[in-house]
Amino acid sequence: MRRLALLLLLAVLVAAGARPAASQGFDLARGGDTQIQIYADNGIEWRSDQNRVIARGNAKAVRGTMTVTADTLTAYYRGSAAGGGNEIWRVDAEGNVTIATPTDTATGVKATYDLDKAIFVLRGQPAKLTTPTQTFTADDALEYWENEKMAVLRGNGLAIQKDKKIQADVLTAHFKDKGPPAPGKGAPAKGGGNAGGSLDLHHADGFGHVVLTTATEVVTGDRGDYNMESGIATVSGSVKITRGGNELNGGYAHVDLNSGISKLFGAAPGATGDQRVRGTFVPDRSGDEKRQPMFRGNVPQGKAAE
Repeated sequence: MRRLALLLLLAVLVAAGARPAASQGFDLARGGDTQIQIYADNGIEWRSDQNRVIARGNAKAVRGTMTVTADTLTAYYRGSAAGGGNEIWRVDAEGNVTIATPTDTATGVKATYDLDKAIFVLRGQPAKLTTPTQTFTADDALEYWENEKMAVLRGNGLAIQKDKKIQADVLTAHFKDKGPPAPGKGAPAKGGGNAGGSLDLHHADGFGHVVLTTATEVVTGDRGDYNMESGIATVSGSVKITRGGNELNGGYAHVDLNSGISKLFGAAPGATGDQRVRGTFVPDRSGDEKRQPMFRGNVPQGKAAE
């Protein structure tokens, strides 16, 4: 009976529009003319009067090399504008959700995938996206925008790469195209689907309670951005740089993560107002002797602290 339900389902659920295949990353909405196939251990319920099907028990939706798995999957469909069948325009996933390509994986407890807009919204505790070189998490929601190659992390958004981290209330991660993997590793399925290349972070922007952490220091502020290719990060607002007990306070920081050199200014270039930079430096003393500031002062207007 289960097999019959599956065969009937596949007979009516065809591709969601003739869109070009994606070059990398998640691409359930852009799989060309590849069909979306749905499987489930505990059967599939077809509600034709509501234009949806519900798959329960280790449910799985597959298109090309991309897979969505969950305890329950609900696929919404409509008549194809091109005629000749139906098309899925939305997929909801609940319970133990995993959205995976051969190289990248997103996990959470609930997800909505809008194929028209090419956006999925993943919620979890936290929601998590893992690539071969970076990890991204969000307490409230993790959105992935296929066409823009962008992830939006809402609620304590965090991006980690080795010993570098950028964290903020809202964090946007912008990805660039990356070549496909070696032959035999994530090659695209015949007829379309994911080309197999992984997501590769180009730059990230943080908004609200920004924390940039490196191997040697912590930089906090109101807004920040990090360019992956140049290794340069800037943080603005109420900026504080902490390193080994020493502290600098200002309005704008320029951090070179490659050289480890940080520059702090009283304000962002071109801004007006207080241009002073304040610092507290603490000597490294052994024993139980109480550590006292060895220097406390201001940097004159127009100069940077390094």
